Amino acid sequence: MKPFRLFWSVAFATIAAAAWAQGYTIQTPGQMPTYVTPNYGGGYTVQTPGQMPSYITPNYGGSYTIQTSGQMATYMNRNYGGGYTIQTPGQMPSYVNRSYGGAYTIQTPGQMPTYVTPNYDGGYIVQTPGQMPTYITPR
Repeated sequence: MKPFRLFWSVAFATIAAAAWAQGYTIQTPGQMPTYVTPNYGGGYTVQTPGQMPSYITPNYGGSYTIQTSGQMATYMNRNYGGGYTIQTPGQMPSYVNRSYGGAYTIQTPGQMPTYVTPNYDGGYIVQTPGQMPTYITPR
């Protein structure tokens, strides 16, 4: 899975249960923001200016399908611990697991874990040790 696509898939997974009435902005300092907006019927559109939009469609049982035109679909399936398993067919899965206090840990085998913690403004901070944090904020 492409790093950018994996990132916003994981970011979406961490806030999937939140109220999506107005959408979210995903911003890493020094990069273009990504916008997550709700669609009629329960899905979402994820778009970075100048990129093709991706569509997140809810499935039965709280799972989601993420589709970008011309690419393989990515599947986010609920797991028993309240998190997700995120996988594109033929690639390694990533696991999003709940932690205490509304936080999440994201783990892809063989890579550093990413930590998602609630922010005081109602959003989240997503950070892998040694990298710049990414902020998910409500619009």
